[in-house]
Amino acid sequence: MKGRVVVLRAYQAPFEIHEYEVPDPEPGAVLLKMTQAGICGSDLHSWRGDRTQALQPVSAAGQAMGHEGNGVIAKLGKGVTTDWAGRPVKEGDRVVHWSITACGRCRSCARGFTNLCTRPPDKYPAPAGVWPYFTGTYADYFYVTPSRPFYLVPDQIPDASLSWVNCAMGTSAEGLDLARCGLGDNVVIQGAGGLGLCAAAIATYRGAARVIVVDRLPDRLALAERFGADHTINIDELDTVEARRERVLELTGGEGADIVMELVGVTELIPEGVGYLAPGGTLVEIGHVMAGRQFSLDPRSIIRGKSILGSSGYRHTLLPGLLDLMVKTQDRVPYDKIVSDQFPLDRVNEAMGVAEWAGKRTAPTRAVLTP
Repeated sequence: MKGRVVVLRAYQAPFEIHEYEVPDPEPGAVLLKMTQAGICGSDLHSWRGDRTQALQPVSAAGQAMGHEGNGVIAKLGKGVTTDWAGRPVKEGDRVVHWSITACGRCRSCARGFTNLCTRPPDKYPAPAGVWPYFTGTYADYFYVTPSRPFYLVPDQIPDASLSWVNCAMGTSAEGLDLARCGLGDNVVIQGAGGLGLCAAAIATYRGAARVIVVDRLPDRLALAERFGADHTINIDELDTVEARRERVLELTGGEGADIVMELVGVTELIPEGVGYLAPGGTLVEIGHVMAGRQFSLDPRSIIRGKSILGSSGYRHTLLPGLLDLMVKTQDRVPYDKIVSDQFPLDRVNEAMGVAEWAGKRTAPTRAVLTP
């Protein structure tokens, strides 16, 4: 039996679809049949050519695309009877997998930062045409290696609310954890895409006093309010940095933000976000996954105990708790509305064009491929 895999052969070139033999899982592994695969901002970086051959070369065979998504168990490898939380699993069960892997032995892993592993056993981006072939989520199947955690999905969560959990939601939760988001915090979120919507919901249910979301698209800002934002700021209406800073101060009673989440990947937002911070506040930088970007910052702007904290990925142990949070809050939070557009796998290039936000106003919050 063969299955399809979306392959990047060269930057700024259309994606190709290749077919490979579907493998039987080795002992400890799991083969998933993909249900949905989300188009993440990092995938758009490859599609539009932000990544370069010099900094991140693509092999002659290309690379398998996609890391975000969910599926059902098609085959279990020998010895696999439970998920990584110890719950029994069988073929046909819905699961979400960790979007990265960790060795568990390097210094970062030993200190608990498995999301910062220095020797990950599974290469990302994964080379195309190499067994087990189905190493990206833009495919009919996804091969969960023995080193990659996966978790059973509660029955109460619909498929429409799952494709972004193992990337956008986990990444937002990790950043809020690092900043120690909790009771009484003022939180400003720059960007109301998938990451920003998840961050708004998580900050709200962690007890933040005020959650403020900044974006330019009215539909996204309206959706952010349904995800828990107490206030929104439209940058087209408040079109200067100073005007937005004054509005943040007004909304926080003159105090400023305890936490700012930069989720867009626009360099100017970093010094702007620092300007929102209260003394002792933290800007969490998540959006910049590309090398070569620079910004200018007056050092005096951070000396009153302010900090800029980088956050990358998330620890897989967050996934069960996030799924439980979704079950508990899904009657109040429209998680199914994050996915705005769906495309079959063979229309992947069209889907990327619709999801593209650079240089234009992109309406979709999250586009997905549905093999």
